[in-house]
Amino acid sequence: MVTNHGFSDGNKRTALYLVELLAVRSGYEFVEDDMVIADTITSVAQGETCYDELADWFKQRLVRVSP
Repeated sequence: MVTNHGFSDGNKRTALYLVELLAVRSGYEFVEDDMVIADTITSVAQGETCYDELADWFKQRLVRVSP
């Protein structure tokens, strides 16, 4: 979503919303500062972060929420 540029504006915000929505619906939440999340999304959009790096990033920052 971030790199395909489906919209003329708002691709990073939309991608973040989708990730957060999927995380919450799957019983997880982010444990990270908003600025770090924004910097990571920008890094993905600029092609500086590959899929494997992003997957590791998520593994370190998503925690299961107690029901």
